Amino acid sequence: MFPLSVVGAQLEHPIKVSWFESSKTISKVNTPRKVVIQNIIYSVSVSAVVKERKKYYVVYYCSSEKVNQNGEIVGLYAGEIDVVSIFQTKSVEIGCGFKHVLELSLANKSIKSDA
Repeated sequence: MFPLSVVGAQLEHPIKVSWFESSKTISKVNTPRKVVIQNIIYSVSVSAVVKERKKYYVVYYCSSEKVNQNGEIVGLYAGEIDVVSIFQTKSVEIGCGFKHVLELSLANKSIKSDA
């Protein structure tokens, strides 16, 4: 899989994970960030960000757990390692189960509005 020395290393291009009410930044390789939306816990990690000209390729993995009011797991989603491409000032939407969409963008670049 990945050598232990790579786990937790700093990403050259940090990735911002956004959803309708907030955002978090992923800055370390293979270190999951937890996102809670309603009663669903999303776990997103980034393995690599590679720049090629004006495009960035993001290798990521996400999974999620749906819990009931007692904190018991009532649903699971396990994704596969995937690659998405993003431009410097655009975000890309990813699905991590249970019909919520997360957005990935470069954390150190501002997103252009579509207005």
